Amino acid sequence: MDEYEVIGVTCCTACLFLRFDTVYIKRILLSHLFPVVTDLGQIFRDTGYDVRAVIQDYDTTKVLHGMALVFLVITFAILLPVVFGISGICSNKTWLLASNIVVLGILVITQTALIITCALRADIVKGWLRSPLKMSLQTQYRGDVAMDSVSVTWNLVMIKFSCCGVDSGRDFEFSRFNRDFTLKVFNQTVLLSNLQTPLACCSSASRTTFYEPGACAKYPIQRELTHYFEGCLDKIWRYVSQYSDTLILSAVGVCALEVLQAVLACVYVECLKRDRKDQRRRSLRTYRKGSDFFFPSLAEEESEIKY
Repeated sequence: MDEYEVIGVTCCTACLFLRFDTVYIKRILLSHLFPVVTDLGQIFRDTGYDVRAVIQDYDTTKVLHGMALVFLVITFAILLPVVFGISGICSNKTWLLASNIVVLGILVITQTALIITCALRADIVKGWLRSPLKMSLQTQYRGDVAMDSVSVTWNLVMIKFSCCGVDSGRDFEFSRFNRDFTLKVFNQTVLLSNLQTPLACCSSASRTTFYEPGACAKYPIQRELTHYFEGCLDKIWRYVSQYSDTLILSAVGVCALEVLQAVLACVYVECLKRDRKDQRRRSLRTYRKGSDFFFPSLAEEESEIKY
């Protein structure tokens, strides 16, 4: 059960880290996204968009609170049977051990169903992710030059994965992002208005052009100029799928530990029952003076004679 407890404590630590850390996670993310951050700064360097100030105020806890909640649920699910098991062993209460076995059984069934669903029905899992992502994009995203954490995260993701929106640029049709702002291109101040998508959806070569700045965001028609037709959910899913074998094996390993723990709990319960049964039998036996052995009581002798 030691490995199982380590997994639970690790998930608990990850939950607290994601929920309250504002320094180290940001450093890790930005170290991997440094080229993207540099690209973002070059696009909007003449709009008053201060990348340093944005990065300094970037708060990962506002972006990763959903992931922290997931780790909290995992921690609760892993440590709850451990609490039942340890309490049952320390107090020799069979109902606590039985609760441990029941909870473990529910967890194994649930995790097995999730593993099979993720492996065979990726569309269902994407459906679970699609709704909250679209809600975030349409209600919290504020545009290319926004400085809040959610908007900056979406811009970094769209530039990093060369994608647009959740399923496509059509997701911005009902978005509240800022569609009008000024952009300085080749020492000329240009007013961009009525954008259909953010500039982050444009290809790197077409974000700023001398002839018609922002055309890729106003008229996202040509595939070579925009990522309007490429959703971020599919691209991120393909990226994560590279590690699917490792993730599935890890989940199977956790299930195996849970099954082992349930089996050991069943064995311990059976041993506990036998021990209590032996204690009852011993309590019915009597000790005869001058002998080193316990002999059956009169009631036991009478029952043996009857049979």
